[in-house]
Amino acid sequence: MTFSAPPDLEQEQASAGDPTCGFQAGGTLGDGALYIERSADGELFNALFRGELCHVLSARQTGKSSLRLRVSRRLRAEQVACASVELGALGTDGATPVSWYLGIASEIAEQLGLEPPDEFWDAHWHLGPVHCWSRWLEDVVLEEISSAIVLFLDDIEATLSLPFSRDDFFAAIRACVNRRAERPANARLTFCLLGTAAPWELAADPTRAPFSVGRAIRLEDFTRAELEGFRAGLAGAVADPDAALGAIFAWTSGHPTMTQQLCADLAGARRGLGVDEAVARRFLAQGRTTDPALRHAARCLDAPGARRAQAAKLLALYRRLLDGERVGADGGDPVQVALGLAGLSAVRAGGGGAPYLAVRNRVVARVFDRAWVRAREAERAITAPLVRWLSSGRRDDFLVGGAALAELTAWAEGRGDLSGEEQAFLSACARADAQRRSMRRLLTVLAVAVTLLGSLLLVLLWQMGQEEQARIRAQQEAREKDARRLAAQAAKELSEGLLQRARLLAVEAGLAARASGRPAGPTVVQALGDVVWGPAVRQEVLVGHGGAVLDAAFSPDGRSVVTASADGTAQRWPLDGGGAPIALRGHALGVVAVAFSPDGSRLATASLDGTVRLWHADGREDRALRAHDAALASVAFDPEGRRLVAGMSDGTARVWRLDMDDEPPLVLAVAARPLRRAVFNHDGSRILATTVGGAVHVVRADGQGPPAALGAAGQGVERADHAPLDDRIVVAAGDGTARVLGGGGRAPIVLRGHEGAVRSAAFSADGARVVTASADGTARIHRADGKGTPTVLRGHEGPVNSAAFSRDGGSVVTASEDGTARVWRLDGPGEPLLLRGHDGPLTSVAVSPDGGKIATIGTDATARVFRADFRADGAGEPVVLRGHEDHVLSVDFSPDGERLVTGSADRTARVWRADGKGQPRVLGDHDDRVVGVAFSPDGARIVTTSWNGILRVFEDGGRGAPVVLRDARAGLLRAAFSPDGQHIVATSGPDVKVWPADGRGAPRVIPSGYVDRAITALAVSPDGQRIAIAAPDDGVRLLRADGQGEPFVLPCPGASVRAVAFSSDSARVVAVSSDGSAQVLPVDGQGEPITLRAEDVMLTDAVFSPDATRVIAAASDGAARIFSITADPLMARACAYAGRNFSRVEWALLMPGVSYRSTCPAWAAAPEQDAGAAPLPSVR
Repeated sequence: MTFSAPPDLEQEQASAGDPTCGFQAGGTLGDGALYIERSADGELFNALFRGELCHVLSARQTGKSSLRLRVSRRLRAEQVACASVELGALGTDGATPVSWYLGIASEIAEQLGLEPPDEFWDAHWHLGPVHCWSRWLEDVVLEEISSAIVLFLDDIEATLSLPFSRDDFFAAIRACVNRRAERPANARLTFCLLGTAAPWELAADPTRAPFSVGRAIRLEDFTRAELEGFRAGLAGAVADPDAALGAIFAWTSGHPTMTQQLCADLAGARRGLGVDEAVARRFLAQGRTTDPALRHAARCLDAPGARRAQAAKLLALYRRLLDGERVGADGGDPVQVALGLAGLSAVRAGGGGAPYLAVRNRVVARVFDRAWVRAREAERAITAPLVRWLSSGRRDDFLVGGAALAELTAWAEGRGDLSGEEQAFLSACARADAQRRSMRRLLTVLAVAVTLLGSLLLVLLWQMGQEEQARIRAQQEAREKDARRLAAQAAKELSEGLLQRARLLAVEAGLAARASGRPAGPTVVQALGDVVWGPAVRQEVLVGHGGAVLDAAFSPDGRSVVTASADGTAQRWPLDGGGAPIALRGHALGVVAVAFSPDGSRLATASLDGTVRLWHADGREDRALRAHDAALASVAFDPEGRRLVAGMSDGTARVWRLDMDDEPPLVLAVAARPLRRAVFNHDGSRILATTVGGAVHVVRADGQGPPAALGAAGQGVERADHAPLDDRIVVAAGDGTARVLGGGGRAPIVLRGHEGAVRSAAFSADGARVVTASADGTARIHRADGKGTPTVLRGHEGPVNSAAFSRDGGSVVTASEDGTARVWRLDGPGEPLLLRGHDGPLTSVAVSPDGGKIATIGTDATARVFRADFRADGAGEPVVLRGHEDHVLSVDFSPDGERLVTGSADRTARVWRADGKGQPRVLGDHDDRVVGVAFSPDGARIVTTSWNGILRVFEDGGRGAPVVLRDARAGLLRAAFSPDGQHIVATSGPDVKVWPADGRGAPRVIPSGYVDRAITALAVSPDGQRIAIAAPDDGVRLLRADGQGEPFVLPCPGASVRAVAFSSDSARVVAVSSDGSAQVLPVDGQGEPITLRAEDVMLTDAVFSPDATRVIAAASDGAARIFSITADPLMARACAYAGRNFSRVEWALLMPGVSYRSTCPAWAAAPEQDAGAAPLPSVR
């Protein structure tokens, strides 16, 4: 038969009711002994029945032999042939491979009823013992026996004492199993190996051993439930079998042999014997010498000779378990496995499921107690250090020396039982100790020498350090001096109108400050700010005409400009360093108008000589178009570039079809007076014309129907322009205005601001803006809807004749009587960043504590909340808060930035969500203007101040009645919470009062030094140490919050301070003066201030950003401005505005003795060949 699945058999158990059952105190359990079947019985039987290779490796006296006997009986009952060989009985002393393998074969043959193997051995002696044994199994055993066969090889630890290789034995077993695929008969043969040894001890080469391919059978101790099988045997011997079994389990933890022994002692006692007494007699009295299992454990812990090191490791681990340490179970740890095989430890299941190692049972713990362990350790004083040394791989740093070595040497003196490892350890310690003593002597000498040299070296290093610090300080001071010098030079260049050179010098000042390793000082920041905070545009001056420049236009790609001049020429100017200008010559009289075709391939010029000339974009003339004898006033292409219209001095407009060379122009009678300008509308169907008399006419471009005159165009119309996308018209008038006419009966939008006649007006390509040119020498950029404040373009020294946008709207070109044209680069989001939207002046500004939001308020009765990343190109539109009915006077954010409170001249205060959602909450009833509002630091309270001298403190965000604090003086009242939120600091005429925030108690007065001046500005420093105040005709006064000392005055020359705020670090204040500027002042009064200005507008309030790197200021033009007050962002913006680097001539002039470099890496360096050029660039 072959192996198959096991049959469904009833388990063979000892019957609890069988009176013949008895106990056996040791050895293999006989037929009459009680046998308790464990899980290993069924597992081993089933595995062997299936033909699996198995091994049972466990400690002594755990029932391996009894298990073998019971399982073999069950297998025989299932017609499986079984043979058992106890290898230890074969002997190892003097054994040879032939005798040993023949002995195994003889045992098997006898038990299986086969002929002795001697004859087979004699016939196959040439194969070698191992091969001969393997062949005998296959050729004889499997041939003679047709059933399944199981060979039990017990006591396999005996192979450890063989004088020849044991690996061949285990390899032969593994090979027999592995050959089943090629030799099916081998499937009927399997093995069961039993013993007390670890797999890695038995097989030196694990790849040849059967343990990695076989099934490991774990032989567990009895559970308490399994001990119930012994109840019948104790029934007549003890009064309470259940209690006795419980006590036995408490001592043995189910150890099979110990349990049988105690049960046998109890059952065989002539008088009543207690469990504890039985334990004491059998185990505790002299168990280490009489009990086989305990005797074996004692030998393992106290092994002599070569095994002493291993014994020391076992003793150390056992000591840890005995002390209660929970050591995680590791089946791969040789020391843990060896301790288990010695019968001293067992694996227990932890509470969380993680197994751990513990002392085997209470008997073991009492027999090998702490006293016994200490005695063994004392007997072998060398054990602990030796184990540490061996475990480290014999590293020198684990050797002992000094007094410890002396003790070991005295202990070892005269002993003859030292192992080789112990002797090697002592010798290594002695050598290392001698070396250490020698080294210590040498180190002592060296230490004295090093101490002397070190002292000298420290003195030398200190001197060198002082010199190095002095050198670094000198370098820093020199670079800071250079930075200040360059900043002063930048200011000088700026005062002379050389803006680009001033910008580059200011950047060089910033670079010098950066090289010093210190933050840029206020002088450098001021210089950078002055060249960046000025006009929001940069300009290029086009110089070259010999007379007034009458008209100018951009090419469609914005890369060049064409100008028309009274000198009879037109010039095409490449921009951004694209080369020299190209002169377009050919007209006999002045050129009055120019235009590019929509595709940029051609351009047209109109002259007083009565001709229109067409030119290729590269300056070559295409052809001339004569317009009879009348002079020309203007020229323009239609939107498709196929037609050209010219305004004539005879009151007509003439239209040429450019694809018909010989066809005469279409003459359109427009007016009886000379025309100033004629242009196509956005779809080319009509022509818009203006006359010298100031009228505006519209005529169909195909000549059908009479012209129509437009009203509401203003007085003294100069020129008109059509919107590119719709029917709107803008007209320039002599009364200093421009008007946007929308048609459909809508009222015109009047664009004001010029102080002289507006000579031209033109839309941007998107129709959103209008640029006007005026006789007052300026051009202005307006919103086409008339809102906001226009941007003023200053620089011309004579009337501006025309102005036009580039197609992308990023630039404007102007033509002037001063003989120049100027290209203005509108830098968009720049420095300072503008936050627009209000329709009137701003009154105040606030920043959320996290810096993420900015709130502005103004006279238009609104508040607006901008994100801090708002861009002036329109991204991030602000949240508009509407509800007040009069000027909004004060604003503050809650600490979390999610709410804000506003106070208004309409006698209300309101709390809003910063995202604009929901309705605002109105705070109480105020009977006068609310001039001040503030949140407490925790956001739970709000204080409002009214013009009539009343402070109101609202709890819980404004719910419920407020606490009212009345001041005797009416008038402007400012208030702020102290940083701890416990007090409110408020102005009261010339005084500062500190009120309890809960309204209980009288206020404390802090002297301000003023007598008859009312305080107009108030701020409390974030650290709570200072209060800043200001009054008319005075600077900023700093008061100590505790009221001690005299006020410290920070002067703000030439103006009164109207607002003040601290930086987050309390180190600086920003003060807004009545002259419209703001100054950043250090509170210690040291250093120069940084002055912030906005062109043509007044700053009305200012606060710091939370990181103190920017100042956000409110202004009279309805826009807030964000000023950077650190060097790096200003340097980046100055470089962006500069548009170039120094020429080499400029560098030699401004930076003598310094090798040329690019100040701004984003721009190209000047070429080498310009070094000898004399003139400086004409573009400033």
